[in-house]
Amino acid sequence: MRQRLTAATTVTGTLAVTLALLGGMPWILWRATGLPWPERVSSLSELAQRLTQPVSDPLMIDLLAVVGWLCWAAFAATVVREAIWYATHLPHLLRDRHAHHEHVASLSVKGSLAALCVGTLVVALIGLWRPQTVSAQQQLPSPGEARARTAVTAPLVPASLQPVTTPSMAASDPLVTAGPGPEGDGVSRTDEAVGHIEYTVVEGDTLWNIAHEHLGDALRWPRIYALNKDRVQSDGARLTEPDLILPGWQLTLPAARAAAPPPPPPSTSTAPGKDAPLTESAEPAPPVPSEHNDADEQAGGAHSLSEADRQSGAAAQQTGTQARPAAITLGHASLIGITTAAGLLAARRYWHFHQHRRRDPDRDTEPPALSPLVDKAAQAAHAATRPRRPADPHLLAPRRIPPQQPRTTGTVTIGVRQDAEVPLDELAVPAGCAWTGPGAEGAARALLAGVLTAAERQRPGPSRVTAVVPRDVAETLLPSLPAQFTALTQSADLAEAIRAGEQHLITHARLRDEQNTAPAATADSGAEARPHTLLLLTTPDAAHTGQLQALAARSSPETLIVLTLGTALPGADSWHIADDGTVTTKRHGRHPDPLRLFHLTPEAGRDMTEVLLTAHGQHPRPRSPSTPTPGPHDGSEPPEPPAEPEADDPPVRPYAVEGTRPKQTKAVRLHVLGPVTLYARGHHDPVGTNLRGEVHEFLALLAAHPTGLLASDIADKLHLAPGSDQNALKNLRRAVRRALRAATGITAQEFILLQGELHKLHPELVETDLADFSGSLKATFSTSGRDEDLDTALAAVGAALRHYQGPFAQGSDYLWADTVREHLAMKAIDAALRLAHQAEHAGATPRERDAVLPLLEHLGTIHPDHERLAQHTIRLYQAAGRHDAARHIHTRLTRCLTELGLEPEPATQALITPRTRLRQTR
Repeated sequence: MRQRLTAATTVTGTLAVTLALLGGMPWILWRATGLPWPERVSSLSELAQRLTQPVSDPLMIDLLAVVGWLCWAAFAATVVREAIWYATHLPHLLRDRHAHHEHVASLSVKGSLAALCVGTLVVALIGLWRPQTVSAQQQLPSPGEARARTAVTAPLVPASLQPVTTPSMAASDPLVTAGPGPEGDGVSRTDEAVGHIEYTVVEGDTLWNIAHEHLGDALRWPRIYALNKDRVQSDGARLTEPDLILPGWQLTLPAARAAAPPPPPPSTSTAPGKDAPLTESAEPAPPVPSEHNDADEQAGGAHSLSEADRQSGAAAQQTGTQARPAAITLGHASLIGITTAAGLLAARRYWHFHQHRRRDPDRDTEPPALSPLVDKAAQAAHAATRPRRPADPHLLAPRRIPPQQPRTTGTVTIGVRQDAEVPLDELAVPAGCAWTGPGAEGAARALLAGVLTAAERQRPGPSRVTAVVPRDVAETLLPSLPAQFTALTQSADLAEAIRAGEQHLITHARLRDEQNTAPAATADSGAEARPHTLLLLTTPDAAHTGQLQALAARSSPETLIVLTLGTALPGADSWHIADDGTVTTKRHGRHPDPLRLFHLTPEAGRDMTEVLLTAHGQHPRPRSPSTPTPGPHDGSEPPEPPAEPEADDPPVRPYAVEGTRPKQTKAVRLHVLGPVTLYARGHHDPVGTNLRGEVHEFLALLAAHPTGLLASDIADKLHLAPGSDQNALKNLRRAVRRALRAATGITAQEFILLQGELHKLHPELVETDLADFSGSLKATFSTSGRDEDLDTALAAVGAALRHYQGPFAQGSDYLWADTVREHLAMKAIDAALRLAHQAEHAGATPRERDAVLPLLEHLGTIHPDHERLAQHTIRLYQAAGRHDAARHIHTRLTRCLTELGLEPEPATQALITPRTRLRQTR
């Protein structure tokens, strides 16, 4: 009732002020001066004559009246403009009243007056119209009581949505009753259905003590301040200072939630099996908008998080194991499973390796980027394979619920049923399976992509599932693939495909027989050689229907699967597939929990095929010309020793990469090349070491985009939970502000500029090593068309690589950082390779070649698997006569490539082989 009276008073007062300004001001001007236009002026000459007359008092009054009328007209136009703005943004104001304050703060003084009048009237009308919650409050105790008592208020939901509670229900339902606390302090405790409790301040109370006693955490006192700072107390005062509260004041406290029972231990399998019962999980509740604003940001609480963020973060963690999606929607009409995405994640590492292997650093061309489909799928698989973390109630930025973990290595999935992926064995039915309908081709394309990506997860071992497809069908589904590619074999025709299926059955039976008759030890040792599953995907024809039917009769799980498109074999299980992948079978019809198959468009299949081909070094694009390498020695005679430097050669200083930290010129320096670290001017040690991981990720993201990022882009890259992105960004900005203000003492400026929805680091307060690295690289080899002096190039490259102390955000596991990390590594390595090429082929002296080696060693330590970098390092070491160091580089490269299932190029092997043979002959 008090809120309604306050809203009604505000409506009346604001309406009176607005009418007085709009209607009263013209009336006053009219009564005081009348119309400020001369009555006897009928032409421009008479007007000019009037203006040339001496200035008199009546003329001054008329001029002032003109100014008054112009001001009133401008104010009236501003009122009309603001009325239109508030009318168009009324739905947003209904959801968030803080939009009114943000709008007023962004206007000038002239516009803010009109916006204040119109906005206050609109917000007051919204508060008057919106239904209020019903509360039941106990009689206030006398001030002399030892301890205040509290009363239970209803949940913050409209009364029309609250269930009707009868006395019998109240007696049986624990959610509608509240008893005294276990401590006997007279404070009524509430259950999870109750949002807040009321507390009466007594002598000696502070917000710190109240938060410690009733919320269980004294650091949550800013939450109490935020809930009560605008509340009018019984004496007419307001809570404006956190340190000043008076006895008798009523404070609203957030109800302490009861501890939730621990979730059941997760099962060993990532998804329920085919025969296991599946249960539907409830959707997480939408987060509640935060009530924090700038006032409690400046209060400086260590954990001043919004209750909405805590609730949404806890809900996301609690429901994460039950409501995680098992499929990923990627663009228009494209859907793949998380197991398929895990294969793309495995292939992406090989994709980057082969892109770097064929790249020519002498050309200023960027390598082709991953398609958005593959990049998003890899990020989703990365999120799914992360270790599960316990629920964190103080999480600053709640993240989206990660997908389910992918199935085991080698498993191929075909679709989703009840949020669980269905394996390929679902198709292993006697007499085979047939797919028809408009979605059959897209589902078959996704099935072949699943077989190929499953093979990527098993590299360098053999694939557990292989496919045989006639060439005409393969060209329709996944064109441009070679005849034999990892787990996919293209037969010339259907007859050859059938013979391959028959041969597979014979081989499968022979291996099974050998495993059954072999001793136990031999069987255990040959477990890896067990037969694989063969998928025969084809379109039947009349000439081979009998053979194909006989082969389909032998279909069984983990042995053989026969799948036909368009035409069903006699007795086969026919599936009709809709455009969205939903399956309808003739035998069972439409199931209440239907199977939805994964499906891919031709464009999406082409993107995935290109990545898989590149991951095996078979990219359809022509290779770039590689850097010329000197021919290998034949071993007949030892190589000539390196020439001694001339006496007049100037001494060349080796440019060491590691050294002291560059001189800091701004208040804050952010290092992201290497571990994310903050430095404040005047402090030798890092600052902000106690910042949470999501704050470091937020800073690294802004450093990677110096021109700024929109709030929507930040939420997408950080995978923030839907509906909580604004509160999460506010909490992240607040955490950065507190840490940097405490370290630098700067309180008048913001370290993160917020320009509308654009976030960026303040260019005058924050400097980054990434910006210094990029600026130094621009100065490196800046003169095109001619070779620079090697000493000058050494200085430029050394200055750039001095900032490159590690990969971008080293030691972190950010989902969005892989592309940025690869791009920066390419820039650094290209600069070093161009310098090494110049040192090898520009007639450099041995001293100059020795000066290049520390730069190459520095990058080789960070990126030991980069083959082109290792080649240049080996050649420079051999030119310097340090053959042991050259062999060490080759051994390190070979070890790294072996872990990937790869081997060095023949050109790399040729650099070491002659030296080894020469030593053996001696």
